[in-house]
Amino acid sequence: MNNDVTTLQVIADTLEHDPMASQRVLAQNAGMSIGLMNAVLKRFVERGWIMLTNVNLRKLSYAITPAGITELRERSQGFARRTFEIANKYNDTLCQLVAQAKQNKKSKLVLYGQSYIKFMLVYACQTQNFAFEEKPAAAPIEKGAFCVAGEQCEPSELAKLKKQGCMALLDLLQE
Repeated sequence: MNNDVTTLQVIADTLEHDPMASQRVLAQNAGMSIGLMNAVLKRFVERGWIMLTNVNLRKLSYAITPAGITELRERSQGFARRTFEIANKYNDTLCQLVAQAKQNKKSKLVLYGQSYIKFMLVYACQTQNFAFEEKPAAAPIEKGAFCVAGEQCEPSELAKLKKQGCMALLDLLQE
């Protein structure tokens, strides 16, 4: 079902840019054969996601139906809901880790290297009134600090940082 909705999204995106797109174009954009696209379109018509219209004897026109749009919207909402749940879980985890570091008399949180979720670390430090600092992955490890290695570190940098006592951010979030 998930692959079907992904294919439906590709079809919807294609039709948005080229309302008269052929099966060949739809198949190319979806990365499948024309025969498979034909079968997919028939299945989508049966589900009520796509409507076919004869333009002439040789040409069909495709349109996403309200049911197809609803399916795409529900998928998007489900994705957003799961993303928010994960973000909240990570936020709670990071806030707890920072609070624990503060209780353990750590002086601050130091992020070594880059992280896509640096903003969450900064937020966790702000809510706990705890200092935050960012340093390059090659910087010396600061004693007395809660040292975290960002997930964008190269594997060799990450191994070195962990060996020196840093916690890998991804490891912290999976615990």
